[in-house]
Parts: sequence; C-alpha cells; structure tokens
Amino acid sequence: MKQKITDIQIAPELPSHQHLFLDGAPFVVIHASLVEKFGLRIGLEIEADTIKKIVAADEVMRAKIYALRLLREEKDKTTTDEPEASRPTVKRKTYTKSEIERKLEREGFSTDAIETSVAELIRSGHIRDRKYAENWIVRRQKSNPRGKTLLKRELVDKGIDRETAEQVIATVKTEDETKVALEIAQKRAKQYKRLPTHVAKRRLHGFLARRGFGSDIVRHVLEQIF
Repeated sequence: MKQKITDIQIAPELPSHQHLFLDGAPFVVIHASLVEKFGLRIGLEIEADTIKKIVAADEVMRAKIYALRLLREEKDKTTTDEPEASRPTVKRKTYTKSEIERKLEREGFSTDAIETSVAELIRSGHIRDRKYAENWIVRRQKSNPRGKTLLKRELVDKGIDRETAEQVIATVKTEDETKVALEIAQKRAKQYKRLPTHVAKRRLHGFLARRGFGSDIVRHVLEQIF
C-alpha cells in the first residue's frame, strides 16, 4: 500500500532534521540528508518497504550521531577570553567496539541499527580497538605497571577480542616486561625487610604473579633481589 508525502517541514527543535508527513499525518522526523538520499518530495507516493527503509536508515543515523557524541573531542571548561597557550589540551575519549555497542543498547537502539552504525564507525576509523589496546598498555605501564597476562585479561574485559589483545600484547618486549617487574618488585620488597628471607621471597612471588608476570620473569626478578 502506497502513502503520499503531503508535507516536509524543517523540525523547529532540530534544524538539521525534517518532519515528514504522510497522507496529512505526522510520520517521522529524519535527518535532512535522508530526505535527499531517498529522493523524498511532496506529492511522492512511497511503498511500505520504502517507509521501513527510511525508518531503519534514520535509526542507524541517530545511533551513529549518539556514538560520535561519545567519541568526539571534548575540551575542559574554559572561558573564551583565555589566551590560547593557557587553554587545556583537547583530549579524545576512546571506547572499544563492545563498549559502544553496550551504550547504544542501553539507549534502546535495535540490534540491526547497532551493528550497522558500529560497522560504519569502524570503517571510518572512529572505532579502533587495536589503537585503544595499544594506548591502554602505554597508560597502564606508566601509572600502574603489570605483566602481559593481566594486561591481556584487562583488554578482554574491556571488550577487545582475544586475537587483537594477543597481537598487541605480543609487541611488549620481554626485556621491557622484566624491567617493569624488577622495578615494582624492588619497591615492594622494602615492605618485607623485617621478614625472614624465605617468607619475603614467597610473598613477593605471589605479588608478581598476581600482577600478571610469568613464572620465568618472576624467577629472574627474585634472583636479582634475593
């Protein structure tokens, strides 16, 4: 069954959107680009399938806009009359594919809209799980160092697929991991000074293991300290 477009009005609350009327009744508010994409105009009669495609395309676009809002660059609050040199650095918020999917799901978007919008954001480079994983490792090693095992577990918990997590973790050199383990072990060992050597050694072994360092690295570090 066909319906006729009887009016197309600019949405007062959303200038970038237009209000579509079918057979004299308000139908849907969609982005102006979709009006052009589907060749919509007053007097045009459209099939039910076309209407479904319009609604689906509108949902995908809304999902993308919401996701991009999460991913956009945000500046800390500042006054416009501040000198440029004193303004805070712009930081980009990053999310994994899974995190964006969960946020879109909580907003009530359909599975199809989520899959389509996320796929488009990946193709456009707005969602880059590998880059996210690389940045995560750099931040962790600076602020709260840990071994490859724990880093991988954290990445997977963040929604990074195992293959990507393993590829990124593989870029961490063994000598770098050993250096990190030795540095945090030396700091931790200071707490065990009054303990018998075998007790301190056992506790430090457990501490390093919990921080995700492998047995070979733990053994090497303990040999360096005791």
